[in-house]
Amino acid sequence: MMKQQDHLQIFDLTLNVRSPLFIGDGRTYTKKEYLYNSRSGKASFLDEQKFFTLLTDRGLVDQYTQFMLSDQSDLWAFLTKDCGIPNTKLTTLTRYAIEVGDTSDLDRVNCLHTFQRDAYGKAYIPGSSLKGALRTVWLLQAVRADQSTGHSLASDDNAAFPEEQYVNQLHLRLQKDGSIASDAVNSLFRGVQVSDSKPIPNEQMALCGKFDVLPDGSFPKNSKKGLPLFRECAIPGAKVRFKLTLDQSVLKGRITKESLMDAIQQFDTYYEQTYSARFKAPSGAVNLPQQPHLILGGGSGFFAKSLAYPYLGEEKGLRWTAAQMTQMFHKHGHEHDIEKGVSPHTMKYACFRDQFYPYGYCEVSIL
Repeated sequence: MMKQQDHLQIFDLTLNVRSPLFIGDGRTYTKKEYLYNSRSGKASFLDEQKFFTLLTDRGLVDQYTQFMLSDQSDLWAFLTKDCGIPNTKLTTLTRYAIEVGDTSDLDRVNCLHTFQRDAYGKAYIPGSSLKGALRTVWLLQAVRADQSTGHSLASDDNAAFPEEQYVNQLHLRLQKDGSIASDAVNSLFRGVQVSDSKPIPNEQMALCGKFDVLPDGSFPKNSKKGLPLFRECAIPGAKVRFKLTLDQSVLKGRITKESLMDAIQQFDTYYEQTYSARFKAPSGAVNLPQQPHLILGGGSGFFAKSLAYPYLGEEKGLRWTAAQMTQMFHKHGHEHDIEKGVSPHTMKYACFRDQFYPYGYCEVSIL
């Protein structure tokens, strides 16, 4: 329930996760750095201090060093079979364990990307991640409203996206000529504060594979093996809670709960019509509920985080994006995106419990 404190409006904001959601902490683990027990279907992450104390106490340091230098990659098998450590003992050495939600063979995976966690090892979503997504959807709404007036927003494909003309609207700092200084001091989003989320229980986390899907719904090279990485994700059905504060002494009604929800609705519709509708769902894909979604986190793709299409228009946005993709990923055939009519020409899917989901779809409620 919203609490009113003079100019501060404080809301409970909840993300109802509809597809695997990944917010990375920048850490990666190789196959030799985590435990995968195929019998339990769970992956465990070691408490390094406890683990190395055990190796020292049992005189296993040299044997472990040889393991790390060898071609053997199954840490769980090495510790239980080669070192004779009972599985019950290993559980006392782990910080946490989560479900492996993708039934693909983990032996082929080169690395595993972990979720953001706090100092106590609890998974959470930083408020800055959610605020960035809210900023993107609000900007899309603002850009499209400006386009409807007939203004030309770009003179060439190399023009910079003028986010500041929509966001930096306060008069807190002016330039010498009296114009508004184009910096964060004048940003409307100073009036939007988003807390870090409450911890996400490990029961609502899982390891999910990453897959590229082409516009015809197929996988590159007709393969369902996916890319050689897994991600630690919040799973469908998880509820992630935040506090949203709107400071109307700054915003003065220009950003409200209602306008944010309208922006999410407009972004969802625009994303569907302009991008995702150009892709056929792969075999085994779930049908997500027909409701406005905020698309958040890693794997959600370039389109969900860029204003190129609404800012430049679909035709110029396609050409600009194809050029950027070609420059960044010159071996992936993005020079053909224009003839395919969509860029980037792949959507990122996660596999969870033998079903495919596009990454990062979340229903939002603000109360």
